[in-house]
This record gives sequence, C-alpha cells and structure tokens, in this order.
Amino acid sequence: MTKENNKILEAAVIGLKLLLICAVIAGVVSCVYALTLDTYEKNLEATKNVAIGRIFGKEGLACQEMSEGSGVYTVQENGQLIGYCVESSGKGFGGDIQLMVGYTLDQRIISVEIISLSETPGVGDKVNKADYLAGYREQSGQLALGSDIDKIAGSTVSSKGVLDGVNAATLALNKALKGGSDGE
Repeated sequence: MTKENNKILEAAVIGLKLLLICAVIAGVVSCVYALTLDTYEKNLEATKNVAIGRIFGKEGLACQEMSEGSGVYTVQENGQLIGYCVESSGKGFGGDIQLMVGYTLDQRIISVEIISLSETPGVGDKVNKADYLAGYREQSGQLALGSDIDKIAGSTVSSKGVLDGVNAATLALNKALKGGSDGE
C-alpha cells in the first residue's frame, strides 16, 4: 500500500468511528426523550392548570381546548362557562416569554400569568411582577406599549415581548370565537 492509500484508509476509519459515536449519542438522546416525554407533558399541563387557577382565583376549574393545537381554552366552573384562557408567547431580550392570558366572557383581560421567561434578573424579569402585570387587567382589544401599557425603564424589549404575547393571545381568542376564520 502506498502512503496516500494509508491516509485515505485512516481518514475513512476515523470517519466511521465518528459516525458510530454520533449514532450512539443520537440513540441515547432519543431514548431519554422518549422516557421523559410523558413526565414533561404532565408537568407542563400542571403548570397550565396552576396558571389558570391563579388567573381565575379558583382551583378545580374544567378547561377544554377549543380546537386541537389552538392554545385557546374554555374555562368552566360546575359546568358553567366562566371565561377563556389562551397560551401565547412573545420575544423577550433573553428568549421567548411563555404566558397564559385569562379573559372574561366579554373578552376583557382578567389576568396575565407568565409561565416561563429567561430575562435578565433584576432588569427584564420585572415584567413578571404582579404590579406590572396588573396593568393588563380589564383591558381589551389590541394594546399599545406606552399608551395602554406602561414600559418598564431598562426593559423595553421584555415589556414589548409580554405585550406581543398578550396581543397574539387576543387575536387567537378572536379567531377561535369566530370559528377559526380570519375574516378573510
């Protein structure tokens, strides 16, 4: 064998070893994903239920998604429709801000609960303070930062992320209540 053939063979052996290592790692990651998916989904569902309970100030409410994958839920107490909740998100400085927005039957905001955020502690995470989120109560329709909702000094991007999530939730609720049509 020539020196050139040896180099090609060595490169092929290294490539095969790397391929085998990647295949094993991918298999392990897939197994871990499959084993933890149910627990993750149960935890996520529990987090949503806690948020809905906080929004409506009650536990044990019945929630049902209006259409699969819509993120829009009807909320009932003792079989009586009492409002709606919508899962939504907006882009913050540190990534997506996941939130749940509760609405009355006449589509006024009851409360906004932040499910998760990765904003800078002491700056962007101020959007998760009760006094800031209280500014959304009783609001309806599409809202604007600075006129309908206050900006937080030093965390405008985070404030806008929450506002965008709330506005997206309002649009999703309107669409769901109109039977899924965009009005087009």
